[in-house]
Amino acid sequence: MVLILGLNKAKAQYSYAYPFGKGWDVGFNLGLSYFYGDVNDNKGRIWRSTPLSGFYFEQKNLMGDISVGKIINPYLHLRSHFVFGSLSGSSDELNTYFNGHVMTFGLDVHFHYLDYFMKRPESRKFKYYAFTGVGFSSYNSVRRQISTDKFVSSIGYSNYGNTKTSNNSSATIKLGLGVAYHIDKYWKLNFESSLNYLLTDKLDAMVSSNTLLEGYGYMSFGIAYKFDLNIHTRNNNWKKSSGTNNKPHNSGFENKRKRKLHNKWKR
Repeated sequence: MVLILGLNKAKAQYSYAYPFGKGWDVGFNLGLSYFYGDVNDNKGRIWRSTPLSGFYFEQKNLMGDISVGKIINPYLHLRSHFVFGSLSGSSDELNTYFNGHVMTFGLDVHFHYLDYFMKRPESRKFKYYAFTGVGFSSYNSVRRQISTDKFVSSIGYSNYGNTKTSNNSSATIKLGLGVAYHIDKYWKLNFESSLNYLLTDKLDAMVSSNTLLEGYGYMSFGIAYKFDLNIHTRNNNWKKSSGTNNKPHNSGFENKRKRKLHNKWKR
C-alpha cells in the first residue's frame, strides 16, 4: 500500500519527468548466498558468528546477478534481474549435506522510503530503499551423507548424482533492503541484502514436513551505469513551415526555388 501511495502521490507532479526514454540503468552485482531449509544447522547465521569467525564462510557460496532498471518517479524504481549461483547446506544432526545451483529471473520494485517520508531532495547522493518482487527459479541439487559421502537423493540428477539431467522450477518471492551511492550522473554503487523464498521443499533434495518454503539469503555489492534512450521519430528531421498550413517541408530546397523564381520575374 505504501508503494501505491508513493506512485499516486508522484503521478501528477512527475508524469513527464521520467518518460519512457529517460531514467534507465544496467548493473552487475556480486556477493554471497546462504541457504535456508531442511539441510541446515544454522552454523553460519550472522547472530551466531561474524565474518571474522573461521566457519562463517563454510556454507556461503558465490552468487551474481545482472539487472536492467527504469525509474518510474523519484520514489519508485522497477528492475528486472537474472540471478545465478551455487547453494549448499549441511546438518550434523541429520548426517547429510547437499550442493546445488539456482538461477532466478524476476522483477523487483524499489521504494525510496526516506525520500518519500522525509521529503529528501532527489539530488541526494545516498538513496535508501526497500524492495520486493516475484520471479521464476530453476534449480538442481545432490544430497549425500557427511560421514561416508554416500549418495542419498538428488533433484535434476541421475547416476547417483553424477549426471545432470534437468532443472526443477518454482515461483520465487523476494524481500530486501539496499543503499545506493550515486557517484555522478552516470554511475552508482550499491549494497543489497535480500531473502528469496522458493515455493518448494525440494531445493536441498530433501522433502520434510518441517519446512514448507525454502530459499536463500543474498548479500551483494554492485555497480550500475545510468543512461537515457535517444528515441527519434521520422518527423524530427523536418522543420515546420512558418506559414499558415504548417506542413513539413525542406526549408533549404524551398528557399532556393523561391529565389530562382524571384530572379526570373525580376528580369
